[in-house]
Amino acid sequence: MSDPVLYDVSDAVATITLNRPEQLNCLDLAMAARLARVLETAAWDSGVRAIVLTGAGGHFMAGGDINVFHEHLGHGTQDDLVDAVRNFQRSAKLLRRAPKPVIAAVRGVCAGGGMSLMLACDLAIAADDATFSVAYTRIGAPPDGGLSFHLPRIVGIRRAMELALLSEKFDAARAFELSLVQKVVPADRLDAEVSALATRLAAGPTRAFARTKALINQSFSRDMSDQLEAELESFVNTFVGSPDFAEGIEAFLAKREPAFRGR
Repeated sequence: MSDPVLYDVSDAVATITLNRPEQLNCLDLAMAARLARVLETAAWDSGVRAIVLTGAGGHFMAGGDINVFHEHLGHGTQDDLVDAVRNFQRSAKLLRRAPKPVIAAVRGVCAGGGMSLMLACDLAIAADDATFSVAYTRIGAPPDGGLSFHLPRIVGIRRAMELALLSEKFDAARAFELSLVQKVVPADRLDAEVSALATRLAAGPTRAFARTKALINQSFSRDMSDQLEAELESFVNTFVGSPDFAEGIEAFLAKREPAFRGR
């Protein structure tokens, strides 16, 4: 049996590949558990400075495995499904909270849980053949994997309601228009575009990226005064304790490119 999630680290970039291509990378119990473990490793490995999430074959993820749901309706236990959903929720949290940039590389079908994972990433690049759908209501289910948290923050409440309630399919151009993805590229250029971005981010000031990511994500739960205090604390801690900050200043004054080391 092949590994449902592949993990590879090269040049400080961790590539996490959903690996059930014959099932359009649909999530089953084993994938849910494995994905959470792999993301935990990538999130806290100091040797990893950027993460790419992608799917094997021609698709990102078409959601949950309907056959698994059907099996559990008649014979499985609810506890198994609860464990799978909890692992999936944990994966969404790790994508959002990882102290390094996370990029989704999206081709083919991105629906249901696939949308949830993509939205939990910091950035997303889509192939021009990608298609999207919230999809959950098509099987009579509400969303999971943090979709109801991320979607309205990206597109606004009314548009999120439309996308989630109607679950209509839309193309990559529409995803770009809605700011669900940052860039659409020809399908045969997706890997190269994502690799170039991941390499750029992995060579950047990782601690500054982590603080920036945390500040932006936490801004929705703070008023402006609290956010300014959080910015001040982050800046002072960076000024005092970050060699990359010192390198950035020295490089700027010397009119050269900085050589950040992720510290």
